[in-house]
Amino acid sequence: MIFVAVGTQFSFDRLIQYMDEWARDNEETVVAQIGEGSYEPKHMQWERFLNGDQYNKNIKESSVFVSHAGMGNIISARENQTPIIVINRQYELGEHRNNHQAEGLLWMGKLPGVYTADTQETLYSQLESRDAMESPEESDNQNRQKLVSFLGDYIDGSIT
Repeated sequence: MIFVAVGTQFSFDRLIQYMDEWARDNEETVVAQIGEGSYEPKHMQWERFLNGDQYNKNIKESSVFVSHAGMGNIISARENQTPIIVINRQYELGEHRNNHQAEGLLWMGKLPGVYTADTQETLYSQLESRDAMESPEESDNQNRQKLVSFLGDYIDGSIT
């Protein structure tokens, strides 16, 4: 099963449509949390919002988690040892208030178990390779500290 989530603050119809089309053409169960977007999927199971327990259960049970490029979902994927593909919302398409997610893809892809996509083609390519994806390390205190240090270094400009 593939789990898809767009978060709760902004809709992300482009990602939901990409995944709905992918689900139409592939024999894999896809479950999505679609938020308040206007696009309603026809080829995958979906809910607008999920409670925290169901959300985490879906992450844990999925072979890969597909998400907007949000740190909360990356952390949740790491905690559940599930590979995650993140795709950025684009300011130019009216999907966000700025382009910080596009800029973030560069460093997000350096995290273990995090894969990035910025187009439909790169998303589909990542999905084709999902069986070879590595799960992120268990998120114990030491690994959590590594993530915090990495983010701090990125913010400080030590990592580009």
